Amino acid sequence: MFTKLLKKLLLALQIFFVSLYIIFEELIWDRFAEPIYKFIKSLALFEKLETLLNKTNKYIVLIIFILSFVIGEIIGVVSPLIALKGYVVLGVIFYGLKLVVVAFAFWLFNTQKEKLLRFWIIRVSYKRIIQFTQYIKNSYVFKLIKERAIIIKSYLKKIYKQFKHKVVDFFNKSN
Repeated sequence: MFTKLLKKLLLALQIFFVSLYIIFEELIWDRFAEPIYKFIKSLALFEKLETLLNKTNKYIVLIIFILSFVIGEIIGVVSPLIALKGYVVLGVIFYGLKLVVVAFAFWLFNTQKEKLLRFWIIRVSYKRIIQFTQYIKNSYVFKLIKERAIIIKSYLKKIYKQFKHKVVDFFNKSN
């Protein structure tokens, strides 16, 4: 009986964490962070910065990476607290700032990966994150939730289109 309860609890936890991962990937990364990252990557200033960083000592690169990552995560913790205090717009602005800072850290990691992976802790952490991500994406729960999310997403798009047409028709009739 205890084993059955433990299995159900673990399944519920797995569903919760996989759902969080999908939400993060679909909403946060695909919709906001990736476009910011691509924009940062395309700026001429960052091409010059990349050239400069290629010539820079690996410890300086590590410090810049850690600082940008930590600052981004601190902003990410502070932004919902600001929103909960009633300053929702300011909280959203702070979260947007977090995405910019973390996108910079991601850009820095991708451009300086060779230097950063020379550090044992970064190399091991990176390897573990990749393994964990693959574990999640290969799990039955992930595939099931992803399928359902696609169905729900298409349903919501259909409802949105219907609503949009009704609003457009309403305004066209009143003119």
